[in-house]
Amino acid sequence: MLPPFAVQMALGLSISTISKSGRTHCPRFHFHIILRNDGLPNPKTLRRQVSQSCYNNVDDVDDSTRFSAVDPHEPSKAELEIMQLAQSHFSAQALLAAIRVGAFDVLEFDPNGDESGASLSLTVDEIITKIHRFGANAASINRDALFRCLRLLCSSGVMKEVINDANESAFVLTETGRLLQRSRRNSESLSMASFVLHWCEIPLWNAWSHLPDYVAGSINNLSPEGDDTLEKPSDITSPPFDRANGMSASEYYKAHASSCSHRNAVARYASSNEIESILDAMQSSSVLNESILAGKTVVDIGGGYGDLINAMAVSMPSIGECYCLDLPDVIDDAISTTTNNYNKNLVSGNMFDASTIPQCDYIITKHVLCDFSDEDVVRALQSFHTVLLSNKGKGGGKVVIMDAVLPNGNDLNGKWNAALSYDVLLMLTGRRGERSRIEWSNLAEKAGFVLEDVVSTSSVTVDLAILSPK
Repeated sequence: MLPPFAVQMALGLSISTISKSGRTHCPRFHFHIILRNDGLPNPKTLRRQVSQSCYNNVDDVDDSTRFSAVDPHEPSKAELEIMQLAQSHFSAQALLAAIRVGAFDVLEFDPNGDESGASLSLTVDEIITKIHRFGANAASINRDALFRCLRLLCSSGVMKEVINDANESAFVLTETGRLLQRSRRNSESLSMASFVLHWCEIPLWNAWSHLPDYVAGSINNLSPEGDDTLEKPSDITSPPFDRANGMSASEYYKAHASSCSHRNAVARYASSNEIESILDAMQSSSVLNESILAGKTVVDIGGGYGDLINAMAVSMPSIGECYCLDLPDVIDDAISTTTNNYNKNLVSGNMFDASTIPQCDYIITKHVLCDFSDEDVVRALQSFHTVLLSNKGKGGGKVVIMDAVLPNGNDLNGKWNAALSYDVLLMLTGRRGERSRIEWSNLAEKAGFVLEDVVSTSSVTVDLAILSPK
């Protein structure tokens, strides 16, 4: 008997079931088709154009085969969006495959996006010929698989297919695809291939498959037998990465240098423009520009080696004293390895202990509080409040939290946001995550602050949440 999906393809209609009597029924469109004895639909029925009225007096067709005419069902915009969402990992893995074999590094970039690009394009055979797989034999590449992956990636906008003079499919990079060249020829920018190599490789990729159980509070995927037996009570709170890899993210990347190099490359790319974007946003702000900060003392909490505070001092020379505070081992390493002029202002301390924080007018902290629980954030903010309290009413006494601030409401709905994805990625590896404007406002209130403003930067990984003491 012809399967339901075959009838569906023939008619352009959704077929739900075929009864034992051979009757194909679609309750959505209220019609029936009687199948022939061999299980196939009557060919005359299939050939007839569906009209706006019922069939009448159809030759050689039993009356029971008449059905109400309907328009063929075409997927709605919403249905197509669901399909695209559910299939997004198809393109991600095709992208990883193409990067790993080196396809992006041998393909040419078409600077004239509106042109055919045929003169710059390469066929799959030409791509394979040019690939140097770090000493591996390019002949081992699965030609058909590579071709089909590249064709899929054309729909993602990283490359495009052109038909060359020999009537063959050939490929050329778009401006977007050019960012995935690991060699980054003729460009001063870093390659974004590291994002794909890090996010799509096995450790993180497998971690996503444990997310449903993590959300449901289940432990099934931790047990080889697939049962609910727990080895220890803490297993149920283990983040997806730990479940997939048998160890924490920090332990894994410490033990796997290649994977760690991809992760570090992502961090370098993300941070490469952060400081400049922060300084630009501060200068454009009515409450953080150089004239406001002139003569003020600024402390960077968790500032590492002092890169941000040093950049602030250089770009805003009228700022007063600038300090970088971090844990003792970090500061000891910073003093021994950095050569900037602000080593004397590298300070050992603890953000939870107000007595270790220099008296100041402004406290800034970048990508620190996102790693702590709400309770610890309130504790840290209370410590900051103690330090800044004497400056209340003097135009200072502000805390500037430099984390990605997640959108709320209409700013969130139906819009892709890199920080939202990154927030779930942090959850996957057991880290706390980013917070929304509402969440920061609530935490600030508990610690004696008010959220004065959130200033966006040109970087997708950082915003400036400005808190003032009540």
